[in-house]
Amino acid sequence: MPAETPVQTDVLLIGGGAIGLVSAIKLAEAGLRVTVLDQGHIGREASWAGGGILSPLYPWHYPPALLRLALHSMQRYFSLTSTLLEQTGIDPEWIPSGLLILEGEHEKIPNDVPAWGAAWGLDWRPGLAGETQTLWCPEVAQVRNPRLLAAMAARCRQLGIVLYENTAVTGFRKQGERLQGIETITGFIPAERAIVTAGAWSGKILGEIGIHLDIIPVRGQMLLLQGKPGALNTMLMRDNHYLIPRRDGLILAGSTSELAGFDKSTTDEARNELVDFATQVYPDLESLPILKQWSGLRPGSQDSIPYIGPVPGWEGLFVAAGHFRYGLTNAPATADILASLLMKTPPPLDINPYAVLTPRPAH
Repeated sequence: MPAETPVQTDVLLIGGGAIGLVSAIKLAEAGLRVTVLDQGHIGREASWAGGGILSPLYPWHYPPALLRLALHSMQRYFSLTSTLLEQTGIDPEWIPSGLLILEGEHEKIPNDVPAWGAAWGLDWRPGLAGETQTLWCPEVAQVRNPRLLAAMAARCRQLGIVLYENTAVTGFRKQGERLQGIETITGFIPAERAIVTAGAWSGKILGEIGIHLDIIPVRGQMLLLQGKPGALNTMLMRDNHYLIPRRDGLILAGSTSELAGFDKSTTDEARNELVDFATQVYPDLESLPILKQWSGLRPGSQDSIPYIGPVPGWEGLFVAAGHFRYGLTNAPATADILASLLMKTPPPLDINPYAVLTPRPAH
């Protein structure tokens, strides 16, 4: 991006993951000129690295603010992925494969969970697998996240959204309380409205202007195994680890949760942990080759409740970050909220729990 060529934009998004891209699409389809910046490659951080389960894990542990966001998004995903396939020809592989939760050593299934689920409109059924208690969650779907991100990026290009990669933000400029634009490593971009959707890096970026959000990087490591199509037809979970079968037979095993700063390296310890889990819950995997191991950095936050809304003291600057494990799950609802804020239309749900308050009250 030449420094001497100002970008003509109505809104600039900092971060090209699922939340940044689906928000960009929604705003562009509403008629705004949109630019997306990413410090690396578009769609290659936590949204790409995760497994693509479209639900909170053990949702009964979470406060209503997180669940309302998730349920709104879960209901939007079939339409979103179908539309992207029609528009771009790229299939995000939304599959209603369901999730079977196995009771583990650390995570027990409470007796009242089916009734709790029914209160949220979820048809969750308890059962047994051998002597192990289970919970069948038929509403939980999955998406093949790398393909979803590729479809989103293609749709952005169709809409004329400007995508800049390898363009790190170095600061913000304002006049009085009003945002004037964004400083980057390649020059200044004038913008009266900007949204920080930079995942685990969002707290770091906003910290430069004295906005200290409770967001920390949490590393998650994954494995990819070569299975056969149809061999495993549902997602399995036990003690926060899970197996996700793809349509072509590939199986993902995840995930760790590690406080390692911004270090994205992989470890033998995590590999062994995931292999042990996978072969215990599905012994047929023992003979399958491991194709790949990788990691990503989730934006950890208090109770996994993200920050979505205006940044105090900076008129025109917004943030959508701190979704922890559920950025992909909650991307559609987050985009709907952001669009309502920028277009000044009624929000799809109560947005007060996501306000940028520092520090946040305890839940």
